[in-house]
Amino acid sequence: MRRKIIMHVGPTNSGKTHMALRALAAAQSGLYAGPLRLLAHEIWERLNKGQIVPLGMSPEEEAEPDTSINSDIVQETGARPTLRKQGNTKYIRQCNLRTGEEFRVVSDSASLLSCTVEMAALDTQLDVAVVDEIQMIADPARGSAWTMAVLGIAARELHLCGEEAAVPVVEQILKHTGDELVVNRYERLTPLVVQSESLRGDLSRIQKGDCLVTFSRNNIFALKKRVEESTGLLCAVAYGKLPPEIRSEQAALFNDPKSGYDVIVASDAIGMGLNLKIKRVVFEVLNKFDGYVERSLSVSQIKQIAGRAGRYGLHGDPGGFVTTLHPEDLPRLKSALSSPPEALIYAIIDPTESWMEDIAQILHPESSIQALFEVPSYVSKVRPPFRAALPSKLEDMVKFIDLRARDMLLADKLMLKNCPTSWRDPSARDILTQITRLYKREVQVDLDAVLAVAPLMKTLEGVEKRMSKGVVPAPQELTNALRVLEDMHKTLVLYLWLGFRNYMAFHQTEEAHALKGRVESALDWCLRQVSGQHDGEALQKAKEEKAAGELEYHQKRRTKDTKDAEVRKGVIFAEVVAAARRASERDV
Repeated sequence: MRRKIIMHVGPTNSGKTHMALRALAAAQSGLYAGPLRLLAHEIWERLNKGQIVPLGMSPEEEAEPDTSINSDIVQETGARPTLRKQGNTKYIRQCNLRTGEEFRVVSDSASLLSCTVEMAALDTQLDVAVVDEIQMIADPARGSAWTMAVLGIAARELHLCGEEAAVPVVEQILKHTGDELVVNRYERLTPLVVQSESLRGDLSRIQKGDCLVTFSRNNIFALKKRVEESTGLLCAVAYGKLPPEIRSEQAALFNDPKSGYDVIVASDAIGMGLNLKIKRVVFEVLNKFDGYVERSLSVSQIKQIAGRAGRYGLHGDPGGFVTTLHPEDLPRLKSALSSPPEALIYAIIDPTESWMEDIAQILHPESSIQALFEVPSYVSKVRPPFRAALPSKLEDMVKFIDLRARDMLLADKLMLKNCPTSWRDPSARDILTQITRLYKREVQVDLDAVLAVAPLMKTLEGVEKRMSKGVVPAPQELTNALRVLEDMHKTLVLYLWLGFRNYMAFHQTEEAHALKGRVESALDWCLRQVSGQHDGEALQKAKEEKAAGELEYHQKRRTKDTKDAEVRKGVIFAEVVAAARRASERDV
């Protein structure tokens, strides 16, 4: 099919996603594909509640604009917003949700789907599709999903939203597809001003509406404490290891003028997927430890983080400001923000499972997993603008798979390769070691056995007991509980991810979903106690309103083809287990 590709490109806070979402709401069939499950969830929720006015329909009067959405939209004024705070039944579009961990079905006949990019449907003809953050097409770890979306989504009208830097590589790709390309460019809706001086290292100069940016979890909590002590202002927090649901809650606290949280201390997690009413961004440093060495932030990273300041319509005075904590960093900040965007020159392609199987047949039987993962990037005949993916942090990953999963099927090894875990984190590796051990020995992986590796349940139950009694833990106990709960949440997300791909083995997904909700409540409570804040009437009311607005849905685990494949795999497993038992009996 000859598709119409519409690119919406511009800097952060330019409203580049606005018209694409309205086009999706007006479509007979379509999908939204975003980089984060948080973004997929909010589009799913807003379509089902009728908060997005479809293109071509007139917005109703006497409505408030939606200022909480995390997508890059136009923040509207007046009484006829096209993205509304309250839904209207005439704008409701039934939409299902599909992420790496779950498939929420509002209706079996829903013609819209909101998903993470990796879960985008490539086998269905659609009227409209929206792919967000298109510049991630060059990301070494996940870029292949965006490449496949651009090449494979069968939509008559495909909207690609993101940074200007992605335009050249998309143009190169589409030379080979025969699709029509239209590029809509957007300017920032409010000015971004680099202040003439830094804070000179003085945290007492932090003000209401500031976001203090640093790049380690320990620094975030240390700076939070120092800012609160020196200014009297309470600080919300946002960082990568914090679950997206809790990051969103912390963002809501910062955005609410009545919450008492006037500052947010955050990592680069604010660069994507969080709507924050930031007046000024203050960089504590312009370097980040990448797991191996300390590296300078790229121009693109600096621009994306700095651009979060001054979201249109969220402050009395238009515009946002950016500066540094220390004077020596300010010239570099000014240079980065004045630099033109660096054009992306390639799109990542990940080898398919069948491709990897072919390579495995060629390699020596004793070859390492590292050789298997590295060979495709060297031997593949990939034409520009494409580049074969080479997994990042390969050393830690292959060491684990060679040691713990060498005797597993190739499909299972590839599943481990792609699973959401931190290969350099010892506690994460302990969890994955237990999972692979149970998977190989028992086939079915019980959730309780996975959680027994660390004091996860004990910590959760201890926090819940204190929550019920209103007893605040000592500071060090609170810090330890936060770390354990973060690890537990990651473990549950991993189990759900695996269960979505092999439900027969990881069969306790309902229990994992329930536990995940409990952990999120405990994490939210712990973070409030760090600042000495307790649940007041306003917070309780907000929780009740959120619960009342929850959409009804059911979980869909598998399609018929996937179910048939799992049955076949189950038969193979059963035969393997039976053969092992017979061999064991003979040995006895």
